[in-house]
Amino acid sequence: MKNHTPFVIPTHVIEAGQEILSRVVAPVSGVHIALLCTPDGFEITALRIRSELPTERLSAMAGSLMAMAKAVANEISHKDCRRLTFETESGTVVFQAVNGSFPAVLCLVVDQNALLGRALWAAGEVSTGFLP
Repeated sequence: MKNHTPFVIPTHVIEAGQEILSRVVAPVSGVHIALLCTPDGFEITALRIRSELPTERLSAMAGSLMAMAKAVANEISHKDCRRLTFETESGTVVFQAVNGSFPAVLCLVVDQNALLGRALWAAGEVSTGFLP
């Protein structure tokens, strides 16, 4: 049996994630959770504004959902999937691909009173400003 060493996210990546979420996402009205995770589903950092929901499962799903969205984009001959958004009765969930020196996925959970355009703008700012 092989012994697998757990992946360790560098401290500077966690700190950069905390900084950008606090600066860009925290001021957006209606955000409940902002989460940065690795593309394979490991949490980098999370900002829980109006929620105490555990984010480990959300991290795992974010990576999987973005992978599925990219597969759909490829299937219909689109270059890539940058963002996946879905609406529920309670609000909207946004998954945003974050490219750069440390690729990640941003997940925003916003309530029905949030200005979706403002949340999407914040997601775009995180995607270009997190460890370019």
